[in-house]
Amino acid sequence: MLELILRPTKAALYGSALFGFCSVLNVIQVCSLLLAPFSKRWFYEVNARVAGSMWKVMQRRHGARITFSGEKIPYGESALVFANHRSFVDFYMIHSVAARRGMVNYMKIPFYGWGMWIMGMLFINRNWQRDQIKINKMFGRILDIEAPVWVASFLEGSRLTATKLAASQQFMQSRGLPLLSNVLMPRTKGFIACVQKFRGTHVKYVYDFTIAYYHRTKGFGVPPNLVRVHTAQLSPEYKFHIHCNRYLLDDLPEDEDKLSEWVLQRYVEKDAFLESMKETWTDSIEGGIWTESWP
Repeated sequence: MLELILRPTKAALYGSALFGFCSVLNVIQVCSLLLAPFSKRWFYEVNARVAGSMWKVMQRRHGARITFSGEKIPYGESALVFANHRSFVDFYMIHSVAARRGMVNYMKIPFYGWGMWIMGMLFINRNWQRDQIKINKMFGRILDIEAPVWVASFLEGSRLTATKLAASQQFMQSRGLPLLSNVLMPRTKGFIACVQKFRGTHVKYVYDFTIAYYHRTKGFGVPPNLVRVHTAQLSPEYKFHIHCNRYLLDDLPEDEDKLSEWVLQRYVEKDAFLESMKETWTDSIEGGIWTESWP
């Protein structure tokens, strides 16, 4: 009860402190603009470290036990990253992998604010003609200096809800596609554009992350909200898991239709993996494929 009373106060104090910290970072970002005409790489690196500082401060608040399975992600490797989308907490889940692999500074994700713009984040309208121009412009800067990067996206285009899942299933059924129960049908145009842009460059891999949540009493698929994330200990009440697959980008189909089919197959596999976890992941499960970090 005391925790419930104190939580709003903690949220207000934490929010004020985070706002102040971000304001300092914004000043650094403004100053970094002076570097842009002289060194694109230094401008990129300064803002990468600004981004990493912010993510690291936010990560420390979680108190979450995150387990991993699947393929080991190498340290310091650039990649295109996609994941299923269940909650705003998904961003932190991807950051948890990036932090362990030395890439949290170089995360590029859809976000908001002018500070994020200076960091090189991608602003999307979910209007393909507009988004394609932005994608090409941002990636052009990254490729020009061969900068380390994780370009992360959620191909479903929206967080999973019961209403959106029903609409997705209805659409897939009308097209004779496999029905998915734990993820939405992926939208592939943006991903295809990314793959085409990065073929033959220093970004040689694609990472496929499947994110899962478990709550001690509410069960599978229940993530914490953002207030809870930043104001209270998460584990052992919540458990978090990420399954990782890694693909060589040049091995992906070049034909757009076949590449779209490849993406859909990955989501069929995600759905099956999540369904399996739904049946087997309980509050007591430990060991097996669930590890704190890769060896």
